[in-house]
Amino acid sequence: MNNSNIYPTAFDLKEFCCHFLKRASLNKFAQSQGVFLVNAGSDDIAETLSHVIMERKKIEFLREEGYQATASCSMSGFNIVAGPDFSLDTAYTEIRDGNHDFHSKGYTLGNIRKEKTGDGKVLFRASIDYEKKRPGRIEFMESDLGSSDFVMFETQEGKWQIEVNGSKANDGREVKKVFEMILRLKGTKGASIQTLEIDDLTAKQTIAFFDRLMPNGLGVEWTFQDVKQLTFKRAKDDKDDDDEENATDSDLMGIKQAILEGKNLREADFVKKFEKQGCMFTAMTLEYSHKSLPKTVRMHAEFKGNPKIFEVSLVKYMETFTDENGTRLEAATLPKEESLSLQSLFWNNARTIFYSTKGSIIPTTN
Repeated sequence: MNNSNIYPTAFDLKEFCCHFLKRASLNKFAQSQGVFLVNAGSDDIAETLSHVIMERKKIEFLREEGYQATASCSMSGFNIVAGPDFSLDTAYTEIRDGNHDFHSKGYTLGNIRKEKTGDGKVLFRASIDYEKKRPGRIEFMESDLGSSDFVMFETQEGKWQIEVNGSKANDGREVKKVFEMILRLKGTKGASIQTLEIDDLTAKQTIAFFDRLMPNGLGVEWTFQDVKQLTFKRAKDDKDDDDEENATDSDLMGIKQAILEGKNLREADFVKKFEKQGCMFTAMTLEYSHKSLPKTVRMHAEFKGNPKIFEVSLVKYMETFTDENGTRLEAATLPKEESLSLQSLFWNNARTIFYSTKGSIIPTTN
């Protein structure tokens, strides 16, 4: 039986909203349902929503929001330019084995494993454990433990790419901090780390970036089908303000129609309006179907954190089934390695689009 066809009980709906959705997201959803609560906490909003009869697509939207918020894997990355005599895997191993400065800062470097891919590329897989301090309820400071896996490979002599497979929003930043320390400890003069940060794009360029990402995110073997979510930020004097909004269903339908008709995203009326207001796009959830296999995926692309760094996640995988009742899409499980491969493909395509949109030279990856 497909569990997605079972309408949740009021208790399950309340528990889901309380434990898997942020208050801000929950409040926005409640308002879209005509529920406006003043000074209400997550429990109050969830309790009220649990007694509201909602369309199945709204229930599915909530489920995807919760899945996305708790997704176990997101991918981010960065590039290092350090000169022709620099070997990142050697530097990593030397510092892991002989430097204790990392331990004093709460980091533990994992063993490095060398692999060769089918196309002959050499990968180095490694991991870090890190300790993050935060205010505590009982003690003044408490420690939050995190862990992240990543791969690194040389794109040209002295040029490296790192792809981070994280389970928390700040994993990519923690891995970046580790490599910043490695470069300092090795005395690598003139080395630079290049990231995909939203601050490097103008408001109009963020729209152009997502405009180009939609049809090209997964390359020639996949076809863009739909835009499921668009998050934008209105122009404000305070750049650190994170008051973001989601586009309406009618706006999303207009975007989908424009893309399927081969038009530019910025031709959509609501996008023109937002562009004039200086709005910037910060996130999208996009659906693609495979051209030859019965597979459909939803990819979430977002500039996230502080500073806002680009990361991607695969939030839903579906397969097409045909029987006596017709053809339908059903949620399915995708093997981890295939999921990581798709996220890597999407992130690297986004990376190329990012530098092209920014109008700068793309760091070589071949």
